[in-house]
Amino acid sequence: MIMTTTNLKENINKVINDINDKKFLEAVYTIVANRAEELNFELTPVMKDQLDARKESHKKGNSKSYSWQNVKKAALKN
Repeated sequence: MIMTTTNLKENINKVINDINDKKFLEAVYTIVANRAEELNFELTPVMKDQLDARKESHKKGNSKSYSWQNVKKAALKN
């Protein structure tokens, strides 16, 4: 059975409500809270300006691009 996001949330709530293990619930809460924090990330105007400047610089040929294979190879070398 394929569940929608809404179904999954409802099922998670039902299951969680029956668990009384405090340490487990704290661990689940930490995971969920961290994920929610990641999803709410927003660039500041300064960060956006810096990214826009880097993008323009790159478009003008002032920075180098690397293929995924080159990046992976360099990462695995260290």
